[in-house]
Amino acid sequence: MKKIISTTLAFGIVLSAAGALGASAESSDMVHIVVKNDKFSTADGAAWDGVLIDEWAPLSETDSMESVIENAITSKGFPFEISDYGYISSINGLSEMAHDGSGGWMATLNDWFTSSATTDYTVENGGLEANDEIVMMYTNDWGADCGSLYGDLNTSLNALSATGGTFTAEFDPAQTEYTVNISKENAEITLAPEAYNKNYQVRVYKNEYQPEVNGTELKKSLPVEVSDGDVLYIGVGNPAWPTMNSWVGIADETVYTVNVKFVPVLGDFNGSGEVEIEDVTFLQRCLCEFETLSESQLAVADVDGNGKVDINDATQMQRIIAEYDLKG
Repeated sequence: MKKIISTTLAFGIVLSAAGALGASAESSDMVHIVVKNDKFSTADGAAWDGVLIDEWAPLSETDSMESVIENAITSKGFPFEISDYGYISSINGLSEMAHDGSGGWMATLNDWFTSSATTDYTVENGGLEANDEIVMMYTNDWGADCGSLYGDLNTSLNALSATGGTFTAEFDPAQTEYTVNISKENAEITLAPEAYNKNYQVRVYKNEYQPEVNGTELKKSLPVEVSDGDVLYIGVGNPAWPTMNSWVGIADETVYTVNVKFVPVLGDFNGSGEVEIEDVTFLQRCLCEFETLSESQLAVADVDGNGKVDINDATQMQRIIAEYDLKG
């Protein structure tokens, strides 16, 4: 039975990997588009609520934010309207001002409420690129309920998380320096910083903070290769970057620092970043003197913490693997 389960899981992993590879290849000329209404419920009179669209859409050389949004909506057969002033006024029957005169449609580009019209961000001028994320959302309160705060000069982050690494401390907007641990000497991590006020841009840099040089920032939606000692900088609201809040004054930017630290996993002898059956076999061979632990391997060999390397460590590693299998 265990062999059947293992085979089934392995087959599922292969299929998942194939799907992931396919998505990655397609995203080289696609953008992620989301159209949602999670602020105005049908119980309160909205034409619809929830997520209308959440998909990767094709990106051509002639596209803009507006055309990508329109194509994604109309390709599904949903009605779409643009006002006389050039902004999107209705999607699938949910129109501006439908909520007490303060409702309407707004869009973010990579989690930033753009400072000009969606037609101004194009592939041709570099304002729209592959792997960008466009979120079209309905607001009940002129954007304030969606994170668009007019007149607010706060440039702190509201949240910060990472995939592929582990922060050593919980996020606090007032704390600007953090450490993220990686379990492999060379790893890929993806930071997910979220601005308190999404009228300000958030940009990520590796090892050198150059906010005045456009194009030196990292693509937030893509993983970045890191190793021990690397430093990631997260800037919010730099005065050189565009914002629709410029009318109220120049905000002081906030810069967060994330230090990358390699912390090997106990029992990880092959450097994969986790304990595997190959590691158990290797330790068993070392205990039988068929193999020899290197200095770096010896540093992670005392898995059970009893001060020596013995068969109990191999047993503890097997327990770790079994627990992982049960969770999976």
